[in-house]
Amino acid sequence: MPVVDVSIVTYSPDLSALGELVASLREQVGGLRVNLLIHDNSPDAATTTQIQRMLAAEQQFASVDVQRSGENLGFGRGHNANALGSRAPFLLVLNQDCVLEPNVLAPLLDVAIGDDARVAAWELRQLPYEHPKAYDPVTLDVPWVSGAATLFRRSAFAAVGGFEPRIFMYGEDVDLSWRLRAKGFRLRYLPRHTVVHRAYKSAEEVKPLQVFGGVETNLCLRARFGGRRRTLRGLLRLGAEILAPQDFAGRRKGLIRAGFRFLWQWPHFYSTRILPTADFTPIFAGWNYELRRDGAFVPQRSQREKPRRDPPLVSILIRTVGRTAWLAQALETVANQTWPNVEAVVIEDGPPHSQGVVESFRDRVKLRYRATGERVGRARAGNIALAEARGEWLNFLDDDDLLFADHVEVLMDAAEDRGVKGAYGLAWETPTRIIDRDKAQYVELTHSTRHWHPFDRLTLWHHNTLPIQAVLFHRSLYERYGGFAEDMDQLEDWNLWTRYTLEDDFVLVEKTTSKYRVPASARETAARQALLDRAYRDAVERQRKLRLLVSPQDIARIADAHIRSQGLLLVSRPAMRRFINALPWLARLVAWRGPIMRRLRRRRAAQ
Repeated sequence: MPVVDVSIVTYSPDLSALGELVASLREQVGGLRVNLLIHDNSPDAATTTQIQRMLAAEQQFASVDVQRSGENLGFGRGHNANALGSRAPFLLVLNQDCVLEPNVLAPLLDVAIGDDARVAAWELRQLPYEHPKAYDPVTLDVPWVSGAATLFRRSAFAAVGGFEPRIFMYGEDVDLSWRLRAKGFRLRYLPRHTVVHRAYKSAEEVKPLQVFGGVETNLCLRARFGGRRRTLRGLLRLGAEILAPQDFAGRRKGLIRAGFRFLWQWPHFYSTRILPTADFTPIFAGWNYELRRDGAFVPQRSQREKPRRDPPLVSILIRTVGRTAWLAQALETVANQTWPNVEAVVIEDGPPHSQGVVESFRDRVKLRYRATGERVGRARAGNIALAEARGEWLNFLDDDDLLFADHVEVLMDAAEDRGVKGAYGLAWETPTRIIDRDKAQYVELTHSTRHWHPFDRLTLWHHNTLPIQAVLFHRSLYERYGGFAEDMDQLEDWNLWTRYTLEDDFVLVEKTTSKYRVPASARETAARQALLDRAYRDAVERQRKLRLLVSPQDIARIADAHIRSQGLLLVSRPAMRRFINALPWLARLVAWRGPIMRRLRRRRAAQ
């Protein structure tokens, strides 16, 4: 029987919310031995007594232990205290404001028990707002795991000493994750295993304590993992932040205090430096860590709050030409989808070289496979895939492109909520240097969002703004307008989108849900662009045969969107602030501009 310790650290908790968390655990303990460990940091001893009374009658758990600290130990030290008093092979760390979704705990332990011994932790996906850090959509490896909801392998947790006791709150999970990775452990993200985390009252909510604690911990981690140069950069950034206009009252004083707290902590973190390894290189992204996807506050549905009934089938259509290693990675991202009803339709343009790869996925995803025998071209292969598909909704995926696990779910939610026949997400354009083409070994150099366009027909008819794998569309569009023009070998997808949007709007979801690869080589890029340039003229000529029915209001809206796109670039203040803060020298320049301009105005007034 699998055994797990569940560790919860509380501080003046909402007892009804804590009761929901305990209830969500209780309903899933069948067939498991679950030890519930609660460490209460509340200043009032009566709170601990209330928690003990609330749990006194619990019979389903193997054991229940509620302890109170004499002081507020903070998040990490509280979990360390729970870990010291338990012995199960796995330790599930949960925030007090989380609730497990149905049928999560047993499958989570099944994954952990069957996983590679080098995997130290498994992070659950948070709803309604998924944490925006990027992960490998093929292996589901993640650069760090969130302390809000993560299962740890006890031996790995103990091997690095648990959470850093000197970090009070915010960022202690990054520190622990990086120490695990530096020891050679892997961390994984399990997007199909979810918790509801009530971390924000509203989207984009600013939490002052999170800002201050995050800055202090970031500087500490720079001292431990980044050395003197990165620490100095962090201090310069802090100086610029202090001099910049305040986003909220008390920001400047709070940042100054955070800086002094770091200076007090610096000797400890610098003396415990951890160097990069072949498998671990820490990445500081301003006050954040590692690469982040756009769309942090795009909400996703909780099954507890809004159960989904009979989700429609979504067909992922993949064209391939004997590139088995690349196809295996693309299929892995299909198998990882969180949408519960997905099929992959694989059409091989030529002999059945990839049949073995496809068959290896049959126990994980619904599959349809067909090889044409002779080469028929991309467009013809795409039309065969459209004809073979059984889904109500369709999505193309080139065999060298990848989907993040929530791609289908996010776009389906948007399409259903808006009542449209097409939805598309943001996509990373990823220049890629190939190391071994046959084995699909590569290095991704950068990640950028090239196309970030709300739906606009005029712009779409001028150039393609919809990467093929980014678009989910309803089957009725194919049935009405047909598939690809089979005499096109380039931009056949652009031609498809211009026909599918003659009368139907698509909707943009501003979340990064996929990525597509482009050559890193300048020579390959130039050759590829030459092909696209020749195809562009043909694609534009084909548009002349199309007729678009629009109302006067549509014309006014399209004209307004076109004028805006050709005019000055409008950038929001938060976006500009993020851009400025990403460049330390520019942040310092902007920070000094304010005092200088005030002095000049005072001098002019005096004159």
